Amino acid sequence: MAGVDVDISVVGIKDALAALNKIDKKARRAITTDFRAIVDTVISDAQNAVPFGAPISGFERNWTTKSGAHLLPWGMVQDTVVAGVSGKRPKMFGGVLTNIATFYLRFTGPTAVLLDMSGKGKVPTTQGTNMVSGLTSKYGYASRVLYPAYERHKDDVVEKVQTLVDKVMKQVSDELK
Repeated sequence: MAGVDVDISVVGIKDALAALNKIDKKARRAITTDFRAIVDTVISDAQNAVPFGAPISGFERNWTTKSGAHLLPWGMVQDTVVAGVSGKRPKMFGGVLTNIATFYLRFTGPTAVLLDMSGKGKVPTTQGTNMVSGLTSKYGYASRVLYPAYERHKDDVVEKVQTLVDKVMKQVSDELK
């Protein structure tokens, strides 16, 4: 394509991932695979911290949300930690900025999130307050599982993710030359 001049500027990691995805989809997917390998110890640590049995007695009972989702009894839903890489652009939704994270870890199931994050915000009911008190006395304050697992491996993860980001930026810059 003689005579066609293309100018692409890459500012940050999300832009670099988007550019890499346009250039080489396999290389972009390899970034996600590499990140998952980096945080594998964090995922194992977090999943091992989730109790096998109900964390407090109330979690042994059936509980269905107002929307009809069956969250409890404990163990009914398989909760796992997933790692991912997002190249989505940040957007404002309802006054809240979403899609900020590029690299993330999160629980996929609702019961582990209930264990991990209960009490983080306002607790409007007496039953909820009792649940949060029980969880806090046994497991500490929110975040009880995922963030502490990350904190135990933070130095290693940060170092390896920085290397991964450098690799992405180099790949994109080499492809754009």
